[in-house]
Amino acid sequence: MTSIASPLVAADALAAPATGGVQAGYGVSLTDLSGFSQAMARAQAGGAGLLEPQAVAAPSESMQALFKPLEHLNNEAASLGEVAQAAQAAGADLTPGEMVMLTVRCQEFLFHSQLTANVANRTSDGLQQLFRQQA
Repeated sequence: MTSIASPLVAADALAAPATGGVQAGYGVSLTDLSGFSQAMARAQAGGAGLLEPQAVAAPSESMQALFKPLEHLNNEAASLGEVAQAAQAAGADLTPGEMVMLTVRCQEFLFHSQLTANVANRTSDGLQQLFRQQA
């Protein structure tokens, strides 16, 4: 009887967020709640109750190559931001030539962003098709 009562008490805590209880999203079951409770108990019983961060390995060369286009986009956006802030800090109006050049650089950034997104979407579609064929 006590094993049934503890999830019910926890479910009551989920239903009453105004009293400082826990809120849960749609579809949470009592097994999810008890599983989480058991996992927390195991983690606290395994040591002094302090969870330490785990060291991770450096990213591989292939992962670095995957993120290179995104880093390029980030650098391009930062460069455009610096140019815009410098123009604003100068206080003077941009000349028509400077305005055209800034517009061209913004269009170039937009093109690179769309191209990168298109390549990523097509790669994702290709991988999904590959997994479906092998399944």
